[in-house]
Amino acid sequence: MESEQSQNFNDRLSQWVASQGFWFQIRYSMVGSGSKGTAVFHLLRLGFRVLVFLLVIAVGAGVYLVRRTKMESFQEGFRTTLKTELNASEIEVRGVSRVQGELGISGLACKGGEGAFYSSLDARNIRCKMGFLDGLVGQWSPGTVTISRLDMEVRAGADDEAAAAMLGDSLFRKFGNAELKSFEISDASLRWGFSRTITPGKLGSISSGVSQGYEFEHTRGSISNSFLRIQRSDDELRLFFKGGFFNQNWLEKLEIVDLEIICTREGMVFQKAEFRRQQGTADFSGLKVTGGARPLIDGTMKIRNLALSGTLPPPVRSFVEGSLSGDFRVSGSTNSSEGIIFEGGVTLDAQDMISLRERLHLLKALSVVDYARNYHRIDFREGSFHLKSFSGGLELTDVNLKSDDLTTLEGKLKVRLPTVEETTSAVGNLSGAGGAPIFNGDDAEIDSLENKNEDSEFTLRRAAMAAKRDKAGAQEETGSSLFDRLEESLIIRRIDEQSSERISRTLRYDGLLKITLPADAFERAPKLIEQYPVDASSGRIPLMVPIEGGLYEITLKQAEEIYQQGRR
Repeated sequence: MESEQSQNFNDRLSQWVASQGFWFQIRYSMVGSGSKGTAVFHLLRLGFRVLVFLLVIAVGAGVYLVRRTKMESFQEGFRTTLKTELNASEIEVRGVSRVQGELGISGLACKGGEGAFYSSLDARNIRCKMGFLDGLVGQWSPGTVTISRLDMEVRAGADDEAAAAMLGDSLFRKFGNAELKSFEISDASLRWGFSRTITPGKLGSISSGVSQGYEFEHTRGSISNSFLRIQRSDDELRLFFKGGFFNQNWLEKLEIVDLEIICTREGMVFQKAEFRRQQGTADFSGLKVTGGARPLIDGTMKIRNLALSGTLPPPVRSFVEGSLSGDFRVSGSTNSSEGIIFEGGVTLDAQDMISLRERLHLLKALSVVDYARNYHRIDFREGSFHLKSFSGGLELTDVNLKSDDLTTLEGKLKVRLPTVEETTSAVGNLSGAGGAPIFNGDDAEIDSLENKNEDSEFTLRRAAMAAKRDKAGAQEETGSSLFDRLEESLIIRRIDEQSSERISRTLRYDGLLKITLPADAFERAPKLIEQYPVDASSGRIPLMVPIEGGLYEITLKQAEEIYQQGRR
């Protein structure tokens, strides 16, 4: 009976203990162990409290890591770090966030500081991998950094060799604990080249043949709207371009087929450089650029069937058309007033042709006096000449071209920027816009209208930009957006590039050419036969044609004389 009562008591006691808390059960179980059991109980309770404390800390840390990119302290620290690592004198960062293990920056604008390899940088929609602890401890491996659009002004040289070395250091420096190895840019636009406006009193230090107010556009170059992939190591950059357009000197809007550039501290090598324009191609693979204050360029450019429409100043395109081929030596520097120099021979073959249109005054006059033929368009399909482009000008020497039996052309020609005196004279003399009254035909009227339309558009755009600059100046004190200022600088640059087309209308042409005509070209103009007799050795009529003045003045005086002498 006592055993049954004891059993019932123990059962009820067990049920009561089970209904108590966790710590009471552990403490009750250790009562029989004496002081040792009590110590173990206290240690367990302390350990549990520590565990709870650590759990709270872990939860708090997790919340911080998740939300830290949105905190003001992180945003400010991130901006400061970027400014330091990019050698920026001014920086603006927009839309920094981290979502599902990816860091996103909606916009990054920078102005390059001392030693930076760029002057300005505008990048949009930057993405890369970012873990919870990346940027806090250990190395950060963001993988491939993707950028939807990049617009950058690259410094093409420096004031001295020490400054040039700083540019190289900034290009290959390590970015803190981030291992930046590769980039992919969907729409990359890079610009480079020396440019300044000449002011009175400083002409002698630059060039004796440069007039007041002219920009050195011939040193500018660009790559626009191209897909760019960059592979980066400690001492080398590999740049791979696909698509988009390349511009340099007289080469305009060459479509990029394959462009691969290797950059080191010593300079750049163009491993591949293949371009095309319509049916023509250009290739300067192997070109080298040696680094320094004035980077030196050395290499060869091969041109095949390249249309002249993309290589001539806009005003000249209505006078000359066709295509050319040749191998050109490339030299010079992007950081000098001489610019990049192209020099080589051009030989016309079965696929190339250079055509002169009747807009040349002399050809108009010949069409009038030669009743058997017309000179509306002269196609040269045979011959050769030597071409050199430098300092914003062009030289043609050893010209020897043939247009079937119609005419031949020999001599030399130089195209250059006008002097100050010539510019002053041109401003006061409007004859450059058309010509003498007897030659003011439809072409001259069309050209005059084109000039007016371009001038009007240019003036309106200039006025709009001036108003925008005034507004920006008024906001300067309150802190205008760096993005807006960089966008404005880009617009101003584009307007300046368009203004260079107007400047090209003032280029001066010097030289002496010899053309020959069929023996019977002047058979109905006795005065011309007497003045221009047939050469016995060739059986053709030779005409010495002096070239002097602006584009619209070339051969004007001689054309008027031939017209007057050829009248019956």
